[in-house]
Amino acid sequence: MKRLLKYWYILPILLACLMIVACLMYMLMIQSMKSSMVIESTVSVLILIVLIALPISWVILLINKQWKRSFFSFLATILVVCVLGFPLSFLAMESPDGFGKDHPIPDGLECNLPLVDDSCSTAPIDSIDTNNYLVVWNSFQGGVYKYDFYYGPLPAGEVFLRCFEVTENIPLSEDELEESSKVCIDSTKSFTRMVEKKEFHIYEGDWGDYYAARVEVWYRNGTTKQERKLLEKVYRVEGWMR
Repeated sequence: MKRLLKYWYILPILLACLMIVACLMYMLMIQSMKSSMVIESTVSVLILIVLIALPISWVILLINKQWKRSFFSFLATILVVCVLGFPLSFLAMESPDGFGKDHPIPDGLECNLPLVDDSCSTAPIDSIDTNNYLVVWNSFQGGVYKYDFYYGPLPAGEVFLRCFEVTENIPLSEDELEESSKVCIDSTKSFTRMVEKKEFHIYEGDWGDYYAARVEVWYRNGTTKQERKLLEKVYRVEGWMR
């Protein structure tokens, strides 16, 4: 017991080492199965304890003028923080979103499916069928999409997207979708393709957790800045796991 008390400052370091192992095991676990919120919260709390305990240990040693031990504990703290940085950043990216599971597609709701992205395909568009005006394509990862948009005569301005989850009308990727999907158009006098393969992202949700999204196409007049919705279409989407 005396020896344990003498080297008490090593205990936070050992705890930190165990936390590194636990983080690595957790990273492997969430790759093969859906992680539990309880497990995720427990890991987060333990990491917080480690990050608090380590600085306290070397500060106490420093106050008691145990310079070598304090220096050793300080270096250990820096090392642990650097090593934990990788699993922490990984957990932040890989933690399940749950948005798709919380917003299942209602029974009977008809959803369009994004097409497979093929730069060589040129599907004919009938100007009479407004359902074909907007075409959404899958891109290189789930949650990353491209869109084509066809429309009749319009003054010069901007065309962009707004998306909403269908059941609760929740805006999707609200902070950047409009800007990332925006395309400046010249004045047109006939039915034409105004947008071709413009990429956009939907962040809410995880890969494979599908839900229904209302994709709206908006137009902003280049002179008056007035906005109006041109078209909307419901698609089955998934979120991009950044």
